[in-house]
Amino acid sequence: MKRISHQYNESMEERKLDGIWNLERLLQELLCYADESGIIRDMEPSDDSPYGIKVRRFVAAMKAYGKEDVLNNGIEHIISASCSEDKMNELWQLLRSNLGDRYFAVFAYADFLDRACERKHLFEALFRYRKGLYRVEKLWAGMIECSRTIALAYRLTSNLNQTQIKAVSDVIDRMLVLLMGDDYDKTFTEDELLPFGYPDVTDKELEDMIFDNW
Repeated sequence: MKRISHQYNESMEERKLDGIWNLERLLQELLCYADESGIIRDMEPSDDSPYGIKVRRFVAAMKAYGKEDVLNNGIEHIISASCSEDKMNELWQLLRSNLGDRYFAVFAYADFLDRACERKHLFEALFRYRKGLYRVEKLWAGMIECSRTIALAYRLTSNLNQTQIKAVSDVIDRMLVLLMGDDYDKTFTEDELLPFGYPDVTDKELEDMIFDNW
């Protein structure tokens, strides 16, 4: 497999792919690349830029989970056909604790959400909401220099994100993870993803590339 050639301070003994991919990481990448409706575009970059490497990492993970159909086709294929009883029980507990008993009783009939199509519709609605929160969280991403007033706004909103919005995002993320079902129970090492086209670039190398491009 082709290895991207760069100059780094790491010795060969220290250089290793030691990251892992699980469903939680995959969801964060979906939030990054998909629009509000779940459409994912331009997922076939061939360049060795930091962006291209990140995209190829994501694409390789999607392939490993057998979710190639999601790429460029929206999220209609993201939901598993099966969702374990444990996952469904946890989902209902989250719904009860966040709806309250009055509204929970309206929805908690026996077979609600048993079918994949119902879980898909709920996933799509929650994903749209979560994408809005994601945009708020990433509003200041990439900012290097700013005025004192913008710095004040950045600090204020960053504090609000941590004390208010993050808790909401964490609950929605967990619901989305549960709704995705049983196809994602496996965790992959980066080495295991190499046959799926995962770039042979360590996190440290990628970090250095990003820094060099600033």
